[in-house]
Amino acid sequence: MTFFEWINSNHREAMDMVRKICVDKDAQDDLFQCVVEQLLEKPKKINEIPDSQKMYYFIRVVRNNYNSKTSPYHKVYRKNQNHHTPLLEEITEDFADEEYKETLPDIKWVYKQLEEFDWFDRDLFVLWLEMGTLTSVSKQTQIPLNSVGRYINKTKQKLKELWQRELGD
Repeated sequence: MTFFEWINSNHREAMDMVRKICVDKDAQDDLFQCVVEQLLEKPKKINEIPDSQKMYYFIRVVRNNYNSKTSPYHKVYRKNQNHHTPLLEEITEDFADEEYKETLPDIKWVYKQLEEFDWFDRDLFVLWLEMGTLTSVSKQTQIPLNSVGRYINKTKQKLKELWQRELGD
């Protein structure tokens, strides 16, 4: 029996196995579809497996995809979710404990202040705002990740001080 025929006749049982492995209900369908797609792309390998062992092979592929950080499932569905934090949260986290918590600067104010910064700090910070992660900026600019983080934090600190001064006036 081909894998296509096998998955058609064992769809319900295979999906139940995915539900047992994947605790996130929103991700179960994505995981199932990703694994089925991977296996359909390699029909020769899975068609050689005896029908009685196809479920075991399917479960192994599901587990590998769900647990591995290098799996196709992880790269497509989880990687972006794990590494991206909402920009508003990240930008304003330094302001959260202060007395001016209710009055946070808007993005127009940030861009206006950045005009006064030197070109390097300004451009790196804008790139970080656009790309969303330090890792992306590091890869794009070929600047080491630690240095990018240090420069971004320095710029955030300067912006925080400017905002405090503006509120104090």
